[in-house]
Amino acid sequence: MEILGLRTFKAVVDEGGIKGASAKLNTVQSNITSRIQKLEDELGSKLFTLVGRKLVTTPSGQLLYDYANQILQLEYQATSAISEITGSYDLRVGVPETFAAVHMPLVLKSLKQSHPEIHPKIYTDTSAKLVMAVLNNRVDCAMVGDPQAHKELVIVPVVDEELVIVTPLDGEYDSVLFVREDGCGYRKCALSWQQASGRSEDGLMVMSSSDGVLGCVAAGLGYTVIGRNMVTGSRYEKALRSEPVNVGVGHVRISMVYRRGNPLESGINNLVQLFPYKRPLQTDRPSEPDQE
Repeated sequence: MEILGLRTFKAVVDEGGIKGASAKLNTVQSNITSRIQKLEDELGSKLFTLVGRKLVTTPSGQLLYDYANQILQLEYQATSAISEITGSYDLRVGVPETFAAVHMPLVLKSLKQSHPEIHPKIYTDTSAKLVMAVLNNRVDCAMVGDPQAHKELVIVPVVDEELVIVTPLDGEYDSVLFVREDGCGYRKCALSWQQASGRSEDGLMVMSSSDGVLGCVAAGLGYTVIGRNMVTGSRYEKALRSEPVNVGVGHVRISMVYRRGNPLESGINNLVQLFPYKRPLQTDRPSEPDQE
């Protein structure tokens, strides 16, 4: 079996089919099909069966999936360990879009000055998707909001950010809560505040970026609950009023997460240590994971 075949097989399972795997691996669907066929021929067993229009793993496919995860994790650890000892290596860091804009520039500048051997590569997505990217080795580590405990993850708190209710400066706005898409840590906080404050009947509008959220609030189209640092320095700051949340949790914790045993752990910790406003580091190593 080849690593490429196992990676392709895993992508088909993870993405729910040939089309999704094709997009993820940036190749044509015929290549995905031929790789799966080659793998099935080598193993002498069908890996998928068609149920309606959906591909479902067979018992052999499910068994291979478990082994594929282990093999691909070892392959990732081997390549990472070798790149680390060469003295110069890439560090793939997943970051929510707004956090990247607000918190990362000065930290990355400091990393370049203090650890020139580390070359950070930044990838942006929502917190939920970034956790999966870490688990699937698409990034080496990620900054995420309020991550759940997981047996495969090390969680290091980095920033406790104050939550604020944001409304237009003139106080005139529609009863609509503006949030980011599913998987955003601030969205979860905003919806919790809305429920706790008795405003669950208000409308809900989803935007693709925090800048879009703040722009709509500044225009009087609604309100939002977000981190104070998201507002400070934004182009809409002078048109907005921010007040600390009056019910529920007043802060969102941003943590660095990475897989246990990551060969690049020292480089990850070098990055974490450059956040000047972090709390004293306390690594979470839960004995009872909340999710698989």
